[in-house]
Amino acid sequence: MDINKKFLTYIRPYLIKLKEQIGDDFVVFGSAPLYLLGVVEFNGKINDLDISLKNKKDIPNKAKVVTFHKNKEQLFYKIVIDDLEVDMTSLWPGCEYFFNKIHSDPVVADNFKFANLDIVKEWKEEMVKNYDRKKDKDYLKKIDEFLNKIK
Repeated sequence: MDINKKFLTYIRPYLIKLKEQIGDDFVVFGSAPLYLLGVVEFNGKINDLDISLKNKKDIPNKAKVVTFHKNKEQLFYKIVIDDLEVDMTSLWPGCEYFFNKIHSDPVVADNFKFANLDIVKEWKEEMVKNYDRKKDKDYLKKIDEFLNKIK
């Protein structure tokens, strides 16, 4: 798969600043890999950045703690880098499979790790199944269209 160089150029400064704060033991997941891989058209800006961390201790002390869909077992930690909100998670109970898969076979671009398309698709399917989120349904449609196009 080709890498969207325009997106990588956009995201790189944020990832460099993030790396300075938390080290390099993280994988970008959520929608960012979809922009990177050309699944979703990049229009010059993204809303936020989702990060999976191996070590919870790497989360900055200044991060704001937020529950995901009011589930106290599923926390994420928000920081802002310049104008971009960064949501960081570490291993959620019951999501070990996804966590391990996100970290096991990432796409590496410019020395940064991004979740591969298979795991992004699985994660989006899980989000639709558990939370019926429209944005994840929309992303799944785009993933399927992309996969059909590259066959």
